[in-house]
Amino acid sequence: MASSFLLTGVVLSPLQLPLLLIFLLLPSSLEVSLGGGGTPLYNQDDKILILNSKNFQPNICSSSKAWVVEFYSSWCGHCIHFAPTFKEFATDVFAWRDVISVAAIDCAMEENMPTCREYEVMGYPILKFFTPNTPTGDMGIERLSKDNTVPAIKKDMIEFITDLQFKKSEKAGQNWPSLVPASVNGLEIIHIWDQNPTLAVLLIEEANSTTGSEVILDLSSTVTKLKVPLVMAKIEINAESDQLLQKLTVPKQPSLVAISRDFSTLEVFPSTAATRAGWTGAIKDFIWRKSSELSLNIQMLADLSQKKPEDSLNVQPLNSKAQKTATRKELINRRYKVFTSDLEKAVIYSISHEVAQHSSISGHTLQTLLQYVTVLEKFFPARIEMSVFLRDLHSWVNMHQDTIRGEDLSSWMESYQGRHGIRASKDWVGCRGSEDQFGGYPCGLWSVWHALTINQANLAEGDPKEVMNAMKSFIQEFFGCRDCARHFDQAIEGGKALDEIENYNDAVLLLWKTHNRANFRLAGDISEDPVFPKLVFPSKEFCSGCYGNEALTGSNLWDEFDRIKVVEFLKNLYSKDKLSSQGLTSDSTAAGHALAVAPLAQIDGNFEHLDVSNFNKKDFSTSFVFFNGADISICFLLWFVCALLLLLIYLKFIAGKKFSNSHFFSNLKRKTSMNPLLGKV
Repeated sequence: MASSFLLTGVVLSPLQLPLLLIFLLLPSSLEVSLGGGGTPLYNQDDKILILNSKNFQPNICSSSKAWVVEFYSSWCGHCIHFAPTFKEFATDVFAWRDVISVAAIDCAMEENMPTCREYEVMGYPILKFFTPNTPTGDMGIERLSKDNTVPAIKKDMIEFITDLQFKKSEKAGQNWPSLVPASVNGLEIIHIWDQNPTLAVLLIEEANSTTGSEVILDLSSTVTKLKVPLVMAKIEINAESDQLLQKLTVPKQPSLVAISRDFSTLEVFPSTAATRAGWTGAIKDFIWRKSSELSLNIQMLADLSQKKPEDSLNVQPLNSKAQKTATRKELINRRYKVFTSDLEKAVIYSISHEVAQHSSISGHTLQTLLQYVTVLEKFFPARIEMSVFLRDLHSWVNMHQDTIRGEDLSSWMESYQGRHGIRASKDWVGCRGSEDQFGGYPCGLWSVWHALTINQANLAEGDPKEVMNAMKSFIQEFFGCRDCARHFDQAIEGGKALDEIENYNDAVLLLWKTHNRANFRLAGDISEDPVFPKLVFPSKEFCSGCYGNEALTGSNLWDEFDRIKVVEFLKNLYSKDKLSSQGLTSDSTAAGHALAVAPLAQIDGNFEHLDVSNFNKKDFSTSFVFFNGADISICFLLWFVCALLLLLIYLKFIAGKKFSNSHFFSNLKRKTSMNPLLGKV
């Protein structure tokens, strides 16, 4: 009796069925993991509260004090550049924490994206001020100034507090020291004695000065906790204060004066420098000398004199560590190799994070998104899985004619990932920097645009300006590092440079030139990876033919290079068949920064040779790798179980009859039936 199974017209034997089941169970997921951010730029030692999606509202909303919060992205070069300044600022104003505190949230972290979207953060870094008792849903007040120095940020912070007090807003803290200049009427200082202090210290200064406010904030916490019967008040030098200043016998210049209610105690500090440190020290000395009059005991004076480490105005230097130097092999991986996994990771991050972080996408922003997904579908050098994803993404975006909510895009991405198994690998491969804050998403995004221009040139399809127009709009609308976006716009002359594109090679060269200009501008910046400093690309070592007769300075890339050779070099690096599949499986070991595919270094002892032959042959490694070690183990286990079950079924229902009717079993049955002992036991 024949044993077979019929499936859609195909007859399968019992041993073929397990193979079919295994084939159907094969994992077909695209393993490209999400996450474009690096290591957070701050920690608890920086006098900055580290916020996340869980503790943001409990700390910021309904708080009894005000907050200044930095929304940043750990991959953003401008954020990296700004981080030391913000740390210095946080340390400088740490003594003010009972009035206003400093916090930061990393929007590059996937779990923080809903919070950053809720607070309408479209670029980095952004500083927002939040009043005490901020209700849930309040967007805060964004700091608009582009002056990101410590004095400028402090000035804006003081103005924020002063403005709340001046408007007598109910959101101003009831126990805050007054930063509003006192009103003067003749010799009377309005409201200065309302709390019945014993003495008053007047900080006399020009109208636009913030020194007095800084000193008051520096000392207010200590004076309040020690219950020192002393009030500090600002007096502006103007016509209203003339009579008072004459009574105090001080010139019309910044001065420090201590008085009693009836002016019987009067002390002027003529030799004290009108600086924050000078006035703070003078007031502390004054409290010491007037301790009996102020009823201060020895312990209170000790607390006043004690200098707490957290109140220091100096930022501690970073621990110096030995500087690593890149080997030749690392340099090749860093600068001269492109990995498919990095390209896919950058695309998925750009959609699920950069775009989806917008609360609402409409109008020109929606058209920009449609441009972006269109060039991705048409020109991205995709594997089958990624190609299907980009096609479905384009269809989904195209369905929305008016508006797309960022939350809906996130939901669609999560649903698609769940149904189709699209996951991003945990780490960058080529775009991995020497430390987590280097390389990453910006590196991957540059590589994506290079690959798009090269692939369009290879296909010779569409408008030669299409990719660069899409890039221009994407950087303007979606790229989180706003300072980077501004510099990019300057580099392409607000889009005028795109008008010079007449063919596909022009687009390739314009992007190459723009990227080199960015590297030239950022060379030596704090955001630069010190192990892999930014240099003109490609170097003469890797493309000697790319160099013309002019001396290389990096300032005039158009004339210094043989542009035909540069195009050939870039096409030989970014073309689809040149991309490395390393990183698509779990055994990735590469490190570095993806800018372009280049010949691998052949290591011979301590000397490394460049395998130039790689320029003239194709990479035959396949990109369609579906299994890791765990997948293969599961497949073998399933195969074994299925084969065993089918074998048992075959023996039970089909082969059993033949086997039981065999000659051997017939003789065995006859011998058994003639046994005289049967039935007698």
